[in-house]
Amino acid sequence: MKSRLAVCLPLLMVIMILSSQTSIAQSKSVQNTIHISKDDFPKDNPVNLLQGWGDMVVAINEPPAGTDYTPLLKGQKDDLCQVSHWGYLEKGKLKVIHTDGSESEIGAGEVFYMPPGHTVMVLENARIIDFSPEKPMMKLLDDINKMLSATEK
Repeated sequence: MKSRLAVCLPLLMVIMILSSQTSIAQSKSVQNTIHISKDDFPKDNPVNLLQGWGDMVVAINEPPAGTDYTPLLKGQKDDLCQVSHWGYLEKGKLKVIHTDGSESEIGAGEVFYMPPGHTVMVLENARIIDFSPEKPMMKLLDDINKMLSATEK
């Protein structure tokens, strides 16, 4: 179902998060900016995203093969990501698992939309560019940060 393909980008880089990172996202806000070079985009954070893009966040991340976001979604409705995402998979391959249990794959060079109710597994090293509504995305990241902090205690 190509129309239901997408990725839960805000949960990228799980391996980095579960190592010494205590915060899933270190975001930067842009004001009155309508463009940025990929080269100038934030890097080396568990989730690389920018806020302040017309009530949206934009993210560019490169999760390695084997990354599974499912554990980070525990406690969300149906233990799945409930944030919509629109994006482009520049390289790699992803498997998306939907609320109804169906699965879809996104391949390099494909654009995608993911409605609420999904999780993602990275099948091949990926570079993902996506856009998500700012308020629900930041709430999700806050929930994940709280969960990770609780497990570290």
